[in-house]
Amino acid sequence: MSKDTQAPDSDGDGRDDSSSLRASMRRLYRDISGYEIPRDEVRAIRERRGSPTYGEINFASVHKLITHLELGEDDVLYDLGSGVGKMVLQVAMAVPLRKCVGIEMSPSRHQGARAALSRARELGLLRARECELVRGDFMEADLSDATVIYTCSTTFSDRLMRRLMLKLSTLTPGLRFITTRHPIVRHGFEEVDELRLDMSWHRRSPVFVYRLPPPSPRRPRPAHDSRP
Repeated sequence: MSKDTQAPDSDGDGRDDSSSLRASMRRLYRDISGYEIPRDEVRAIRERRGSPTYGEINFASVHKLITHLELGEDDVLYDLGSGVGKMVLQVAMAVPLRKCVGIEMSPSRHQGARAALSRARELGLLRARECELVRGDFMEADLSDATVIYTCSTTFSDRLMRRLMLKLSTLTPGLRFITTRHPIVRHGFEEVDELRLDMSWHRRSPVFVYRLPPPSPRRPRPAHDSRP
């Protein structure tokens, strides 16, 4: 791997392999689910032009994504619309990232995510140096330190995708953006991969990996010839 990390199921000290990590996730989420939220939350999310529809990337798919992206200790990962925080916690328990952050608009889903994070901390399961779960609108969040951004965007409106891509296009070149639907306008992002990963709503669902390249160097203007 190109980054200073090992595969998440073999970390050198025997602390976690894939099966024990899966068991830990089941323990953390034994009584937590994000599939049903109060009607007032649904209305509030729609009023902010968000999507209240819920779905999850499954455990094995997160594991594959970690390996494919070669996530390492210098990475800062954001999950936009993180629900009850399953992806955030799985990554934070598998890889010693610099920071792992989830942003979720639904108060009840955020509450469930916070409960799971509290359990993970009590059990000493986290490997990421920082792990945060934030309640709010990701369109208003500061993402400036992100190196990897994931979003389950299958039900996002075209308008939201346009706004999101424009926001992400202002971030640091080299940023990798993983999304479950094609953006309407890429705003300079380059597609570098298309994966097929199992999700809660469909097996082998398409997942697209984009990269924000450095800005193209400006060509020098030809010198003005002032000769008669």
